Amino acid sequence: MLGLPSHERRRRYAEVTAALARHGMGALALRLGLERLNPARLFAGTARPSHTTAAHVRRVLEELGTTAIKLGQILSARPDLLPPDYVAELEKLRDRVPPVDADAIIEIVERELGGPLDRVFATFDRGPLAAASIGQVHAATLLDGTSVAVKVRKPGVSEAVALDLAILADLAKRAVRTELFPQGYDLESLVDEFAWTLRAELDYVREGRNADRLREILAEDERIVVPAIHWQHTTAAVLVMDRMDGIPISRVDSLRAVGIDLSALATANAEMLMKEVFQAGFFHADPHPGNFLVLPDGRTAVLDFGMVGQLDEELRHTFLQLFVAIVQQDAGAIVDQMEHLGILRSPTARDGVRRDVHHVLERYYGLATDEFALTEYIDDIFNVVQRHGLQLPADLALLLKTVGMSEGLWRQLDPAFNAADVAEPFVREAAAQMYAPRAWGKRMLTAAGDTVELGAYLPGQIRRIASRIDRGEFEVTLRHRDLDETLNRLSGMVTRLSMAIVAAALILGLPLIASVWEPPGWDYIAPVWFFGGIIAALALIVRLAFAGRRKDHGG
Repeated sequence: MLGLPSHERRRRYAEVTAALARHGMGALALRLGLERLNPARLFAGTARPSHTTAAHVRRVLEELGTTAIKLGQILSARPDLLPPDYVAELEKLRDRVPPVDADAIIEIVERELGGPLDRVFATFDRGPLAAASIGQVHAATLLDGTSVAVKVRKPGVSEAVALDLAILADLAKRAVRTELFPQGYDLESLVDEFAWTLRAELDYVREGRNADRLREILAEDERIVVPAIHWQHTTAAVLVMDRMDGIPISRVDSLRAVGIDLSALATANAEMLMKEVFQAGFFHADPHPGNFLVLPDGRTAVLDFGMVGQLDEELRHTFLQLFVAIVQQDAGAIVDQMEHLGILRSPTARDGVRRDVHHVLERYYGLATDEFALTEYIDDIFNVVQRHGLQLPADLALLLKTVGMSEGLWRQLDPAFNAADVAEPFVREAAAQMYAPRAWGKRMLTAAGDTVELGAYLPGQIRRIASRIDRGEFEVTLRHRDLDETLNRLSGMVTRLSMAIVAAALILGLPLIASVWEPPGWDYIAPVWFFGGIIAALALIVRLAFAGRRKDHGG
């Protein structure tokens, strides 16, 4: 049973199953236990040989709509989890959806703002500036003449996302139970992270707060503009901000034609990201070229704050030490920091990871910073992480992906652009602050507080453990990593041995019994009994043969 009795959930499950089947993934649906929902079409796939498996995965996500597209976009930022060909395909996912009728949008705006449209806006364009799967943007003018952009969440999106997230959580549990993914991946936690990210994108109040925080971080940089949020007209489903009119940053020819200094523009965009990461630990994590507009005065306006990344103080500290270790070409220190970040979950993986990291460092040893692309370096690190089945913290993976995407944009503006040169002063300043006496004093004070708290808590904890030992309630459980697999194999061997003994007993025992025992009517019973026993023995032998073949093939 799916555990989801409602008609809507069953219908959605059937749509998921049908989409998988259409693209030749009926076996996946079968392993997830979805065969009851659409058994007739489970293997009636129309997968085209000209398309790769990765391309079919992208098409499935596109067919399934908002939640699936967002899932693919987020997974495209996780090269530590997916092979490069899948990442490349998922990066093609865009919210190419038709706009919702203007009357439905206006109805939402009036309901959210508590009155007719003309009480807030002097003008409101019915044609959208942009349309995506979650919302669409309309140009408008406030009563005081301010030009604004109104972002409106589409009707029914919240309900559809809630349904899909419930189904996705269920599918994750099924995948874990059936061991569909390697054990090193915490699939259910990944789904929880995705659900949190998507719910945050649905909440325009949260997006407005992200914009305010980035504006505060970048307040001293006159080259960057973050549009102001009009909070008196903003709700969870409607976001009103200053309208920005400019040229998308990726239109290099148009920028050059109006006299924009492209090298200076690339530097300003790079320094913006460095400030966010190294000074604030809070960064804009959707560096799609459409989210940056170059204004007529040369400033860059930043748009779309639904996806942001955040590095807490400890993660920033560790990331900085990792960065220093990379600069110093110290493979051992790099692995130490990876272990501290929780990337290395198994001590046995340490030597292999250290060896591969050393090979990556050798590739770039002695090169000047302008002789290699930071994107290539990050890709090599991701390859090591994926080859060993490791999993990066979500925000760190998002940061690396953001840096990689951003460097591509910077080099598009200026082919000679060097990200390492821009990053160097920010890294030096952050390192100086990390090792400054004030920072050490703060860490020592925190450590002292933790020690005092532990000292007050530890005696009671020890006393409780001692009491449980005295009462015989204390148990120690040991689990060998490979013991379960060994026991399963041993169980299979015992089963096959038992079946072989029964088959042998039937084959040898039937003639012996027939030679010494002749009950009434034996002439009629003997052939049925004898041939029935032989057939049963042969069936056991055939089953043993198939079990042996599965064993030989790793089944």
